[in-house]
Amino acid sequence: MKMLQLSAFAGAAAAAVAIAAAPVAAAAPTGLTCTNTGAETTQCQSPGNVQINSDHEVQYPDQYPFYGTVLLFHHGGNHR
Repeated sequence: MKMLQLSAFAGAAAAAVAIAAAPVAAAAPTGLTCTNTGAETTQCQSPGNVQINSDHEVQYPDQYPFYGTVLLFHHGGNHR
C-alpha cells in the first residue's frame, strides 16, 4: 500500500514539474499596419488580410414608385 501512495505522489510531482516548465503560450505579433486613404477612410492590413473602415454616411436612393414623400403612380387596386 505504501508503494502505491509513493508512486501516485511521484506521478503528481512529475506532472507539476512538467506544467511549471512548459513554455508560456503567446500570441504572434499581428503586424497590423493602418493607412489613412481618405478623410474618413482607413485601410488596415496584415499578411493575408485587408480591412477597409469608413465613416462615410450611406446615401440610399429613393424607393420606387416614391419620389421622396410623393407617390408617383397608383394602380387603384385593379391588378389584372
